[in-house]
Amino acid sequence: MEITLTLLILLIAITLFATEWIPMDLVSIMVLLAVGLTGLVTPEEAFSGFSSPAVITVAAMFVLGAGISHTGAISTLGEHLIRMTGHSQPLMIASIMGTVAFFSAFINNIGATAVLMPVVITMARRTKLPTSKLLIPLAFGSLLGGVCTMIGTPPNILISTLLQQYTGQGFRIFDFTPLGVVLLACGISYMSLFGYKLLPLRKSGTLTEAYQVKEYITEVEILEGSPLKGKTISQSMLESELNMKVRALLRDRRKYPRPQRNRKLRVGDILFLEGDPQGILKVRKEKGLAVVPERDNPLPGTSEREIVVVEASLTSTSDMVGKTLRQERFAENHGLAVLAIWRSGAPVVRKVDHVILRYGDVLLLQGPEEKVRHLAKGHGFLVLGGVDPVPYRPRRAPIAVVTIIGVILMSVTGTAPIVIAATLGALIMILSKCLTIKEAYNSIDWPIILLIAGTLPLGHAMENSGAAKLLADMIIGGVGSFGPWVVLGAVFLITFCLTEVMSHAAAAVLVAPIAYNTAIDMAVSPRPFFMAVAVAASMCFMTPISHQSNALVMGPGGYKFFDYTKAGAPLNILVWIIATLLIPLLFPF
Repeated sequence: MEITLTLLILLIAITLFATEWIPMDLVSIMVLLAVGLTGLVTPEEAFSGFSSPAVITVAAMFVLGAGISHTGAISTLGEHLIRMTGHSQPLMIASIMGTVAFFSAFINNIGATAVLMPVVITMARRTKLPTSKLLIPLAFGSLLGGVCTMIGTPPNILISTLLQQYTGQGFRIFDFTPLGVVLLACGISYMSLFGYKLLPLRKSGTLTEAYQVKEYITEVEILEGSPLKGKTISQSMLESELNMKVRALLRDRRKYPRPQRNRKLRVGDILFLEGDPQGILKVRKEKGLAVVPERDNPLPGTSEREIVVVEASLTSTSDMVGKTLRQERFAENHGLAVLAIWRSGAPVVRKVDHVILRYGDVLLLQGPEEKVRHLAKGHGFLVLGGVDPVPYRPRRAPIAVVTIIGVILMSVTGTAPIVIAATLGALIMILSKCLTIKEAYNSIDWPIILLIAGTLPLGHAMENSGAAKLLADMIIGGVGSFGPWVVLGAVFLITFCLTEVMSHAAAAVLVAPIAYNTAIDMAVSPRPFFMAVAVAASMCFMTPISHQSNALVMGPGGYKFFDYTKAGAPLNILVWIIATLLIPLLFPF
């Protein structure tokens, strides 16, 4: 009965993680309560995740990464490294992936991607390459770099902690490095020699020095006295003079998608116009037309000279994900108007105030430059261009770098466990003013923390109930006759299939007890199986929802869902084969 109940909770959890009907952090709390209320774990076990060394270490690593990025150490060095490649696309891709991988080995993958993304976008503009050819390699490089050290990504920290609990000896910080470096080299070779040809060539607007290659859709109302009154769409100046296309018309609360060109325009009509940011700026200045977001949210006390139009992408730390601009009273709170929204490779043809925002959305913002700077500081937005970079603290950069090196040395030499070393490093970052305490709190990805703490009890339930042993027996029954090498490959395959549709940390937690029982039943060492789970959990290249680094570049790159599948599936298969062959050589059965 307990096995059935555990497997039912597991199935429901995987379904909810994959469908995202409910936010993943809430799903993890539901899982925690489910295994606690059903008696599958004790109350102490149910909440043990919040005191887990893995959870504390992950939180501390978020702060350490923020300390490095806030001092500008990453962006300065990253820009120099990427600039050395010239105009060769394969060399640029190799340089981008190698650079982000180096930083991702020691700080959070998402942080490294977010800091280097504006650098890559600038390089794309200078070399006249579409950003769609460079941003997926940036995300993939961060994922490959994360597996090069134990502190590079949450699954590595989690698996090391779980291995310590099961066997009394976890992984050391550089135990992942030989395998990680080989996989990184294979990934860079694949993307720079072949994979870049599978990336889309997205052209959706006019390339300018100030804005990216996107066309947005914004709402415009025809006012009384407008020269467009009584004219047909084809007779209007919208296409001929403003280079804007009419994608939809809203009249008397009825929407007409792609209206006929001979339809006459009336006062009060709302037009959804598609064009680049320069076209939107021209519309603002035309008499008899009003940009609806700007009309509804006027910017007080600003002159025309102070106004800028920039793009900003929602990051994983934004609390606006899942909400609308109206719910958040965005214009009132931030003093900026959202003119349009870009999502999944296409502009959003809806009233911007009513759009439920998603992670990775790119917003076209209008307002004073100082307001844009303020938004970029701790509000979960990554400004992609149009204003100078947010000021860093370069004088603190040496302190931040020395702190990271100190944390690594303490862990390698055994002076202190990684959880103590990382926590001490996070404290030094704050005390040395590399970042403020508010910035430290904002840097922690709390949904990930809740996710890990909430799913760890399910791992205990799987072990206590015998569900993990049952699943392990099924794996052995299916491929066990072919030997431990093939079984290891099966565990790797199961893990990376799960991580494509759910959080990589959750996938690692759920497969770990199965991997342990599989190894014990086969009378072999669990170390290679745990290494396989850790690496497979980070090999999420095939979907934008599988990892936040993938989602972060989706909007700025103009990618669609299956762009990741086309470029990422061969890489996933390549990594699966190489890792399956190499892991037992580095970690014998």
